[in-house]
Amino acid sequence: MSEHTERDHTLKFDPEMRTMPREVRNILQPVRMEGESPFQFRCHPGIDCFNACCANIEILLTPYDILRLKKRLNLTAEEFLYEYATPYTLTKGQLPVPLIRMDPATGKCPFNTPEGCSVYADRPVTCRYYPIGLALMHKQAATGNEAFFYLIKEDFCHGHQETTSWTIDSWRRDQGSDGYDDHNQSWMDLILRRRSAGDEVQTSLQLSEFFYMASTNPEEFRRFVFESTFLQRFDIPEETIDKIRDDDEAMLDFAFAWLKGILFGDKTTPVKPAATKT
Repeated sequence: MSEHTERDHTLKFDPEMRTMPREVRNILQPVRMEGESPFQFRCHPGIDCFNACCANIEILLTPYDILRLKKRLNLTAEEFLYEYATPYTLTKGQLPVPLIRMDPATGKCPFNTPEGCSVYADRPVTCRYYPIGLALMHKQAATGNEAFFYLIKEDFCHGHQETTSWTIDSWRRDQGSDGYDDHNQSWMDLILRRRSAGDEVQTSLQLSEFFYMASTNPEEFRRFVFESTFLQRFDIPEETIDKIRDDDEAMLDFAFAWLKGILFGDKTTPVKPAATKT
């Protein structure tokens, strides 16, 4: 998701989009699209707007984005966050998420170069989707989340004038964004469930810190699990313990399953009977 904060527009939305976050509202063509919906687009170095979409925006980093980028840059999660990210608290649900820290002088993404993206193969999912946006809704009476797509069609972008044809599904496959969605599903579920509770929801500082740590720093969360009394208090299968010792993706999945219990009372990580005794 991205917020083009300098290009805000007042638009007429269909009823299902009126409750969408600001990043959905700040677009020029908020038309609901499905997997087989067609559109035309091509971005390439020869186009006159090349790199224009890489500045003056807020690019949210998903947990899987961070795993890919820190590995690409040969950094620890802590080093990556210090150098390239800044925390931002979502208005609804009060959960913190990381944004890419743009160059304060130019407003450009730190990975942007005249030749294009320097981390292109491992670029964030927001960049993979562009010019498509993914809208997700969590309804209280539903068992899952409802997803649909919309076309981001901004004046500066001339890629829409190109003749290359796509569907939403073929674009997602070509850009590799569908795989990213799978990896980030548990994280998105937590955010959507928390958002659906409304503006009155308050998140404690401790819970916010746990959520941010779990979302951005599997190495630090691993230390929390193995170097605190965590394993004495929670009943974790041995095979899960073995997986999360070295596997960051498994660590993320485990962290979000645990947070489901903390945020919503789900029985995903049972407490040991002895830990409940006073």
